[in-house]
Amino acid sequence: MSNAISLNGRLAARWARRAVDRLRKERTEIDELNVFPVPDGDTGTNMYHTLRAAYLAVEELTGPVTLPHVIAALAAGAGRGARGNSGLILAVALQGVADALAGVTVATADAMATALETASDRARAAVARPVDGTMLTVLDAMATEARERADDGADLLEVIAAVRERSRSALRETTGQLTVLREAEVVDAGSTGIVELFDLLYATVTGRTPQDSMLAEVARAPKIIHEATADELEIVAVLATEPTDSLGDELDRLGGTSIVINAAKVHVHVADEATAATVIDRLGEFGIARLDMEDLRMHEEEGETKLIALVKGTGLLMHTALNGATALTPVVGDLFETMSELIAAEDRAVIVIPSSTSALKSLTGLGAYVVRSRNVATLLSALAVYDPFAPAGEIFADMTEAAAGTRVGTIYSADQLASDPPTGMLPVVHEDGEVRAAAGAGFGQGTGSGLVTAVAAHPAQFYRVFIEGRAKTQSTELRTLVEKLADRLLGAGGELLTVVHGPDCAPEVLDHLRDWIQKSHGTVHFQDIDARDPGVLVIMGVE
Repeated sequence: MSNAISLNGRLAARWARRAVDRLRKERTEIDELNVFPVPDGDTGTNMYHTLRAAYLAVEELTGPVTLPHVIAALAAGAGRGARGNSGLILAVALQGVADALAGVTVATADAMATALETASDRARAAVARPVDGTMLTVLDAMATEARERADDGADLLEVIAAVRERSRSALRETTGQLTVLREAEVVDAGSTGIVELFDLLYATVTGRTPQDSMLAEVARAPKIIHEATADELEIVAVLATEPTDSLGDELDRLGGTSIVINAAKVHVHVADEATAATVIDRLGEFGIARLDMEDLRMHEEEGETKLIALVKGTGLLMHTALNGATALTPVVGDLFETMSELIAAEDRAVIVIPSSTSALKSLTGLGAYVVRSRNVATLLSALAVYDPFAPAGEIFADMTEAAAGTRVGTIYSADQLASDPPTGMLPVVHEDGEVRAAAGAGFGQGTGSGLVTAVAAHPAQFYRVFIEGRAKTQSTELRTLVEKLADRLLGAGGELLTVVHGPDCAPEVLDHLRDWIQKSHGTVHFQDIDARDPGVLVIMGVE
């Protein structure tokens, strides 16, 4: 076979573009094959979105590009945009190829074999419990074939042609390698995507028109579908720092399944929300930059809009992600740049809900619908009315109205006031019993301020209430303050009281408030959310 046509940066970019187009057309058929690890019917869709994110990174390249440039951009884009189990494994494999081809301007047979070996090894290492009959098995078979052919003296095109044929036979073999596939009489969905992508590589390098798609042979409805367990949830997290090598084993012990870890990106399935909370808290020890979650029982199609929520604390990250948002921690990295990348990767309208005035201001000029949400309580109100299938303009207006109509109160502890004081000021009771205004226009201005004296007077039990950013009252009794704050917020009416609390708000305080609401405001619905954020004591919202 002639080696006149080879693989370079230009051809790699062409392959990526064609691959995105093919997966866009074939994703539904690949989705229908999906019965493992859970039959959530999204393998083709996840691989499509992952590869689309990869190609968007290639489009950003300027000037003459080499093969390493293109492959590195593909890997980086896939890593950022990977979706689901199959998407993350694909991203890991692409990163392996990129690392193997670094410095290789024009690929050779040996370089191709090394790239496939690295991709296979990395993908298998990323999965906590590798299983035969999956993408890992097909990648292994492809790598083995490539190495054998390259060592026998085959040229690049001969290696690619042989690997293409071996990938197809390996795909057929998956049916007999995994019980769930054998019972359903289908091949593995993720492996089908891999085979289709390599088929396109063969067509691109040889200059031939793509034909003989494996889908024509393998596409069929599964005869038996093993439903997802009662409350199976998918978690995909991007961590602020790369985790330790033991994280996969730790997540397995915590009850996680389908665990895939690629650098700072983690994919795991859990049985229920309680397990999800435990897993997310563990991930939170590395910092969570982004969190996506999906209920695998629901099989919902994509809506007309994409929702992004900016929150802190593993509890709020989990709550917003479970309610359909991509949850971001606003303090991690360059927020505007991160948001811009997420928006560019979407082919639908994006709605953003911030949870602070500072985050809201930082999003000025962002190419998305930004709800004017000033704190956590207004964010939760907007989130509660979100409908992904409603027209973007209509649901944005509804969310904005919900946020604007929420009355908000916050209780701060002495430590919070000293470390991160809000604006506003109240007279402070000093140790000698005299009431004096603190120095300066705000808290903490100088060591002689009234705040510092108040903190010294009540080092562990000093609290202050703010309503809509204005200081209102203070006390050493948190139980008394939560009652007074709720009563004041409900004074103008309201049907729902939402209480967001952190780890320093004792359970008995919440129990007291709940009992008091039932007695004093019997028609008001009470909702409490554990932010699992040490920066939060108590935040209330009434709508």
